[in-house]
Amino acid sequence: MTLSQVLLYPALFCLTTGIFIGAVWANMSWGRYWGWDPKETWALVTMLVYAALLHWPIISHRFAVKNPKSQVAYHVMSIVAFFFVLFTYFGVSYLLGGLHAYS
Repeated sequence: MTLSQVLLYPALFCLTTGIFIGAVWANMSWGRYWGWDPKETWALVTMLVYAALLHWPIISHRFAVKNPKSQVAYHVMSIVAFFFVLFTYFGVSYLLGGLHAYS
């Protein structure tokens, strides 16, 4: 679980930086930072899921969950968070429309 948490810091940093740089670019291109496009919204949802995963030790300590099932739940949530990334990339591009639809 420690290695997963250590690797989560640069992943969340890169995702947050990408959203921030994309917002700055959108402001220069379209005159607004955020347009609530499905791709932008799902990127934000993915970032929030990864932020919740990053705070998992605090959440599990708050609810006094210190058993092995807590580690299993952490890794299941990690897999779910990865599926959010896949849906943000593939699902939104092929299932939802908007400015970022490339199909």
